[in-house]
Amino acid sequence: MGRDPIRDEPNRGALGRSGPGGDPQREYGNGLAVVTVARSTSPVMDAGTLRAATTRPLRIVLTVAGDAASETSGDGVEVLRLAEDIGRPAAINRAVAGLDAAIGWVVISDPQVHWEPGALDSLLAAAARYPRAALLGPRLTDATGTVVPSAGTLPSVTQVLRDRIPTGAGSGRTGWLSTSCVLVRRAAWDSVDGFDARYLGAPGPVDMADVDLGDRLGRAGWLLVHVPGVVITAGAGIRGGHDILASHADGLHRYVHERGPAPARLLLALTDRVVALTGRGTYRNIASRIPES
Repeated sequence: MGRDPIRDEPNRGALGRSGPGGDPQREYGNGLAVVTVARSTSPVMDAGTLRAATTRPLRIVLTVAGDAASETSGDGVEVLRLAEDIGRPAAINRAVAGLDAAIGWVVISDPQVHWEPGALDSLLAAAARYPRAALLGPRLTDATGTVVPSAGTLPSVTQVLRDRIPTGAGSGRTGWLSTSCVLVRRAAWDSVDGFDARYLGAPGPVDMADVDLGDRLGRAGWLLVHVPGVVITAGAGIRGGHDILASHADGLHRYVHERGPAPARLLLALTDRVVALTGRGTYRNIASRIPES
């Protein structure tokens, strides 16, 4: 059984892949690294804006999945090549696991994110104010300045089935954060073994891998903190990649299957059979039959 990293007691609420029971938490230094993943036709990553976002030394790791074609603008970028596209969450897990113990802070950032000068230092300053924070995320906008989903409360089962994940959050604690651009405390990441790699990073307004991560970190005693005073341009096509790996509905289904009450899981199983036999029906169709939870 995993242990609560805040209270140093057994963690009985963690879902999925919790850390080894009773094992001491690995200690990391105060170094800073950025991990990004290129899948399919990802845009050019501008390492220059990343380095301008902090005054601290910065290690940048670009993970190239499969036959993805991606370019970098700027020097000093390490490239980690994976033989196949294993999905964004698994690729990020692989990159973070390969960092040395001097790295205690990891920034997960999509290639097209444009960082403002000093933005990363502002997130690090917020982390100093929240010593229990596992993730700290900025407000994200697209190229036109329109705010895109970057944080929200954790959804109920019915909300997930209806694909209505709560978005929008003020400053401070929240339930989930977009990992298109987020600062990660590595010790917290390790305590839940990072992303659940069964989520493949399917395109959608909200990536269920992010919601799942937020839920598991919260159950393990960590905080997720939204820092809307830091505004980052996320650009278009925030989650590019090979859509054939998984659909957005697959992520919704997995989340409900692992967290929903027995009636919800039964209805999901019946819907799976109907869809398989007839090719008709969706998970949203059964949401009205499941009590709010």
